[in-house]
Amino acid sequence: MLDFQTLSTTYQQTLLRQVVPFWLKNSRDEQCGGYVDLLSATGDCIEGDKFVALQAQQAWAFAWLYTTLDGQPAWLEHASHGARFLSQFGHDDSLACYAQLDRRGRPVAPSVDVVPASFAIMAYAQMHRATKQDEWAMLAKQAYSGLLEHRANVYAEQTNTLGGLRQVRHLSETVAVLKMVLDMQPLLAEDSWKQTIDLVVQDILHGFMDKRTDTLREFILPEGAFINTPEGRRLNVGLSFQTASHLLDFYATSTSAKTGLAINSNRRLAMQVVDWCLRLCAQAWDEANAGLNQYVDVKQQPFIFPDWQQKWAWVHLEALAALLKGYEHTRHSDCLKWFKRIHDYTFQHFPDPKQAGWHLALDQHTQPLLAAKATSTVGCYSLIRCMAETGKLLTTLGQTKERTNRAGVSLNSQRSTEEA
Repeated sequence: MLDFQTLSTTYQQTLLRQVVPFWLKNSRDEQCGGYVDLLSATGDCIEGDKFVALQAQQAWAFAWLYTTLDGQPAWLEHASHGARFLSQFGHDDSLACYAQLDRRGRPVAPSVDVVPASFAIMAYAQMHRATKQDEWAMLAKQAYSGLLEHRANVYAEQTNTLGGLRQVRHLSETVAVLKMVLDMQPLLAEDSWKQTIDLVVQDILHGFMDKRTDTLREFILPEGAFINTPEGRRLNVGLSFQTASHLLDFYATSTSAKTGLAINSNRRLAMQVVDWCLRLCAQAWDEANAGLNQYVDVKQQPFIFPDWQQKWAWVHLEALAALLKGYEHTRHSDCLKWFKRIHDYTFQHFPDPKQAGWHLALDQHTQPLLAAKATSTVGCYSLIRCMAETGKLLTTLGQTKERTNRAGVSLNSQRSTEEA
């Protein structure tokens, strides 16, 4: 059995002494506002553009830390610094988000999906939770309404179009929308929120979910059909674990307000998600070199992606968070077995022993793959969220275990007294 309390201390100390200080010290752009999205291994700025999704993710992460941990003012100030830049430059007058900005905030590239907008709305909603300022709530709700309308129009256009070139959907967009709707719950009417979240969950379960293999596909056709190509067969390991984690958050939220058949239905969802995670662990684990590969071919055909065996920190942390949530809700013992295995690899190889921060990625020989700790696709979002969630959940599980042990000792003592 794992020592939950000791592990909790490990996660919390790593987060607060190594991860958070790295981002507070290095990512803030004092000259132009917002954050520097590209950081070297030593935390130095790598000149480049700014990416709306990453700007929003960092603002969300530090506002969320402020509301869920001990509320350090420096965290909220750091979040506000990014949120102000985001609200000023991240979208046009109609609140349609750009994908990419130059360092000053001038638009460079339009958004091709709603991923940047989803994270921006999450950041605004979290800023409202942290500050109680109505302007953030109003901004979040306005952008949220526009996003849902745009997404519905695009989806209707895709599904009603016959012939023409192939159109595909990517799991990342639906997962971002799922997390956004979860974060928006306090700002929405219950019926409206429930209707939207149910649609998103069903989209994952009946669109991206392959019922034949019980796996979560990364790419699908608009009507949910399978694409027999290397991309269509590919399972994105980190994104799949992230989806599982958010679905378990949905399970926890919805179960607390339901009874009877609804709880049984949600229970089946939790078990299904845990089964995904355990199967994915077995598929993605590198038996020769350890660690989780970032891609798996669902038909086990040869891969054409040269980076499929790279080991990424965010993938491992998403797996750890999902497995621990799965154990909390189902008590499936295999969740802890895989948790320990992945935890040992993660904390042995990804922390940088020479300076603050974690290595982004490792090669097959566990050597750092990049001379960078932040890129245009990976920032601090999974690192901070998963580490904080896992540490907090380990504390809860440790307390539950302690209460159970005390109750057992008390019961044994009572029986001994009665027998005497």
